[in-house]
Amino acid sequence: SAVGHLPVAGLALILGIDRFMSEARALTNLVGNGVATIVVAKWVKELDHKKLDDVLNNRAPDGKTHELSS
Repeated sequence: SAVGHLPVAGLALILGIDRFMSEARALTNLVGNGVATIVVAKWVKELDHKKLDDVLNNRAPDGKTHELSS
C-alpha cells in the first residue's frame, strides 16, 4: 500500500478536534453573515438604525421589551 498504516492515536486526535473546529466554522459563518448583512444594508443606505437598535436590544416595534423563552 502506498500509505502504509495510519496511526490510530493521530487519527483519533484529528477526529476529536474536528467536531470543535466544525462548531467554530459554523459560528464564524453565522457572525460573518450577520455583519455582511448590516454592512450591505448600510452601503446601499437601506439600514434602519432604529429598527436595528430595537432588535439588538430585544424590543418590539411598540417599544416594549419582551423576554425570550428558551
